[in-house]
Amino acid sequence: MSDKPSNQMPLFISPRQSSLISVMPSGTDWAVGKPCGALGVCVLGSGSGGNATVLRIGKTALLVDAGFGPRTTDKWLREAGLSLSSLEAICLTHLDQDHFRPTWPKTLLKFGIPVYVHNSHYADLMRIPGGAELRDAGLARSFNSSPFGPMPGVTASTVRLAHDRAGTIGYRFDTEVGSIGYATDLGHAPPELIQHLAGVDLLCIESNYDEAMTHASARPDWINRRNMSDAGHLSNEQSFDAVRLIADASPDGLPHDVVLLHRSSQCNHPARVREVFGCDADLAKRVTLTEQRSRTRWLEVYNSSVVDAT
Repeated sequence: MSDKPSNQMPLFISPRQSSLISVMPSGTDWAVGKPCGALGVCVLGSGSGGNATVLRIGKTALLVDAGFGPRTTDKWLREAGLSLSSLEAICLTHLDQDHFRPTWPKTLLKFGIPVYVHNSHYADLMRIPGGAELRDAGLARSFNSSPFGPMPGVTASTVRLAHDRAGTIGYRFDTEVGSIGYATDLGHAPPELIQHLAGVDLLCIESNYDEAMTHASARPDWINRRNMSDAGHLSNEQSFDAVRLIADASPDGLPHDVVLLHRSSQCNHPARVREVFGCDADLAKRVTLTEQRSRTRWLEVYNSSVVDAT
């Protein structure tokens, strides 16, 4: 991974009007000089090799998924102006190794970082070496359909989604500043997800594969069938349709930004994503692509009353 954030731009270069979400310049600690209520999002990396996204309010932060090892994650957090000691919690979508590396328990115990998993994934967490120790230390925390608070000022609500054997979890994080939606590794976008994420300020959602590239790939047929099933991943077209449905169910202009996750290196390409999302010029200008080995810049959501007061 590079030492600097990738020079990621919206999917198509176009003027940003009055959006309350901005992309910070390279190397900037966005919290310096900003309103204390600023909410920031930085995707450290996303793909089959690992996934991790940081949500930050002031000096506190949480991770959504921990698909890179602790040392690598700490290095990349420091490049983003944070460290492992900044983390209040880790919220997991599911327990595949590209979303939670089994090397994490010792580090979680050392720093006292709780990890939140859905009830349906708790047994999988206990099977990981160190899982029982996390339980005994009160750091393995399960949730069901009820909202919970993973860190001060943040309320997490969830929806269960189809993916492989145990499924995955879609998140909505609500704060006084704004809201963030997060959904990855889902075979399809059900109506419950659309309803759950309607009105978020910033949406992170996977756009995993291009159907034609998948059929032409050298990967085994069973993998392709699995990825393209209703319990696999979202194609570019499925992702686009889901984003449009969420936007249609939201107040005008929301979500301000759309971050596309988990793009396949073998069965997708940025040009294919641009081709699909370019069908909607207004939506396309809000889109940022993530990369496997370089982090995004900080994406920020501000409360307009806070911004007006500064």
